[in-house]
Amino acid sequence: MGVIEKAGGSVHKIAARRAKKYNKKAETHIAAEQGFKLDYAKFAEAGYYHPDAKASQLALELRAVKRRLLRRIGFLRASGERQSHRMPGRQRNLIMVTSARAGEGKTFSAANLALSLALEDQIETLLVDADVPRPRVRDRFGLAAGPGLTDKLLDPSLSVSSLQYRADQAPLSILAEGGRVERASDLFATDGCQRLLTELSTQTPDRLVIIDAPPVLATTEAVVLAKYVDEIVFVVEANATPEPAVASAIDELLDINPNVSLMLNRCLIGAGGSHYGSYEYYGPGGDMQSTMPPRARTEGVSNGAI
Repeated sequence: MGVIEKAGGSVHKIAARRAKKYNKKAETHIAAEQGFKLDYAKFAEAGYYHPDAKASQLALELRAVKRRLLRRIGFLRASGERQSHRMPGRQRNLIMVTSARAGEGKTFSAANLALSLALEDQIETLLVDADVPRPRVRDRFGLAAGPGLTDKLLDPSLSVSSLQYRADQAPLSILAEGGRVERASDLFATDGCQRLLTELSTQTPDRLVIIDAPPVLATTEAVVLAKYVDEIVFVVEANATPEPAVASAIDELLDINPNVSLMLNRCLIGAGGSHYGSYEYYGPGGDMQSTMPPRARTEGVSNGAI
């Protein structure tokens, strides 16, 4: 049994207990959601996480990311056991995924993280597509066009539950981007957006909310959303993203939110074995901490390793 398996053992025990609880549980806010089926064959073809991929390199890397992320937000103790409580009025379950520029695999990373949390750990998860200029979540999950995030922000009377899609096979829900708007950043800067994210955070205390945000250097939406979330996962494409671009984007985020962690995407593990130094804390005013060995870029998102 490898280090990852040992460290994740207690998480999987908790997941088994949670799976039984989930199958018996029927929450009122989920009743209005539209159901859909996860297409595992499509996920496998595109290189995404699926139930038969539990022994893959992708699954192993995701376990390392999840373990560190869940500890950072207080969802797990250092021992891997679930926290018995959180601070009143602050769930610490809003996680934003972004990058410096387009094409670095942030949606791939956000979707895989949500799939792994829901399918493997049976953690209630909501994936929100906040990349209004270039939405990708609908396509990845085969969902039809319809109202979503922007529609709720424009019309607060809409029920957010009625806008969500609910997977039939796992505790996973999706809130798509909604209708096109000229300046999504203006919507995100409103009090209504803060109230909505607070609602999503507190609606189900045991749920994790993964927000797929636009690239930091492409639009202003990610910087606006950064002030609302509890943790930011910043995706960097291995051996491709210029260091000045990464530094500039992270500086913008750190001005708003100090809780930024890095995830290296599209990389190959060297011959020395798996080194999980690609997801490290980037503190305010500090240098990026990394124990990563030299890595070579792979071709195509489907071969990406998180």
